[in-house]
Amino acid sequence: MAFFDMNPIGQFNSKLFNNIETIERGIGFEFLTLLGIILGMISGIILSFIINWQLTLIMLCLTPVIISPSFLFSKLTANESINELKSYSKAGQIVLEVFSSLRSVLSLNGGKFERKRYEKELDSTRQSSIRKGTVYGIFVGWSSLISYITYTVGFIFGSLLMSYGNDHILNMSDMLVVIFIFAQCTRYFNTIGPFFQAFSEAQGAAAPVFRLIDEALDASINETDLLEEHISDKDQSICDINGNIKFENINFIYPSRKDVKVLNNLNFIARANQTTALVGSSGCGKSTSISLLLRYYEPSSGRVMINGRSVTDYNMKQLRQNIGVVSQEPVLFGMSIYENIRLGKLNATGAEIEEAAQQANAHNFIMKLPNVCIP
Repeated sequence: MAFFDMNPIGQFNSKLFNNIETIERGIGFEFLTLLGIILGMISGIILSFIINWQLTLIMLCLTPVIISPSFLFSKLTANESINELKSYSKAGQIVLEVFSSLRSVLSLNGGKFERKRYEKELDSTRQSSIRKGTVYGIFVGWSSLISYITYTVGFIFGSLLMSYGNDHILNMSDMLVVIFIFAQCTRYFNTIGPFFQAFSEAQGAAAPVFRLIDEALDASINETDLLEEHISDKDQSICDINGNIKFENINFIYPSRKDVKVLNNLNFIARANQTTALVGSSGCGKSTSISLLLRYYEPSSGRVMINGRSVTDYNMKQLRQNIGVVSQEPVLFGMSIYENIRLGKLNATGAEIEEAAQQANAHNFIMKLPNVCIP
């Protein structure tokens, strides 16, 4: 749960699909094409050294002028891609919030307000795209200028080597071959832009994905050990326990709101076979206490105990199967009522499901519904 607090589901979906699609595009065909272009340029330079190393060394002096803007272009493109994907993630989160709470939005006449929120995020994306396009345009223009500079430098210094160099140091044919090899490398460099941009965008998209993976590992509260727990271990079984629930010196801070202390040294006992009510204003920690009991989160300090033992000593799956929760706004999946109730215990019998409905005071209105059939 801590992971999803830090990554709202709308942004999570956007990162999961948009970023990965961008990464796939950057390291797929485009990356292979980019690699082929780079290998072609390296081969051309090697051939130029074989033909005439003096002129080749002079031409290579242009390399910093060619490569430096490329690194700058890559960095700027990656940064704008990150900003663009962040805006898409936030826009996706707004859409999810609106459609999941559509009744509340309509009842508050908030349609226009939410539309403006959405347009604001898309405007940020548009600005990032414009900046990225501007950088790309400058890069293409600079690449074209480099082509003319290559010819100019090649003919000037080639002519000087032919005029003032030793005999046979350079002839016309060798000069033309070296110049045209570098000119071809420059043309390669001109076509490298879109592929370089795709690779740079993939770099920018990869950072949030890897950060997402790291957050998932850091936010785990023993869920990764769930399948490794031994349900058959009698010391950890909770099926037959009917004891007290005790919160002992509980302190808790939500990972997404580290500046707000939700529970501060909370102590109470909910005794077996008694009704215990947690009463307080909104945000005082009532729902948070239930979340700690269900191990959606781990307390910052203190212990939650059942029958004198910490809830971390029990098998998580069994623990949750033995706790029934009726939330303020029930969530129903697209299946029958019978199957929805059975989600709490997949091997429950029809009698157990009917008993659960009675305990939730839902049995009477369920029986009045059409097509009622209890297996």
